Parts: sequence; structure tokens; C-alpha cells
Amino acid sequence: MAHRGEVKATVTSVIPLPEQEEKELKETLQNIPGQGKQVKLEKKIDPNILGGLVVEFGQKVFDMSIKTRAAQMERFLCEPTNLDGK
Repeated sequence: MAHRGEVKATVTSVIPLPEQEEKELKETLQNIPGQGKQVKLEKKIDPNILGGLVVEFGQKVFDMSIKTRAAQMERFLCEPTNLDGK
């Protein structure tokens, strides 16, 4: 792929992306590797993420899944709260 100037991006979603959303995502990702590189999308379906997307692009992972957001919220809610403002 590198020889052909291609960069792989793996997109995980709960359901297949509608064609227009896939096109817009690919256009957005195309700006990351720079000129002369072509983004190739690899699509995965994983109902465990509950919703949203997980995009793996080279060494970067953009986790916008509901599963991760819910885990972050749970950690936030379990933290001790200081009600006296100190």
C-alpha cells in the first residue's frame, strides 16, 4: 500500500455507514496524510461500541464510540466530589 501511496484507515461502526457519510469521512481523513497519498477505508462492524465511530489511522485512534463516552462519564461520576469549594 505504501508503495502505491495508499494509507489505510480502519473505521468501526455499529451498522454500515450510509454512502454519503462514508464519502464525507473519507474526504475528511484525506486531509491528514497530505498530498500524494490516497486514503483507503477498511470498514468493520462491532455492535459492542454501542454507537458512534472508532477510526484507526496509522498510529492514531479517534475513539468517538458511545461505549467509551459512557465509561468516561462513569469514571467522572464515581470521582469524589468536593462540595465545600476548597
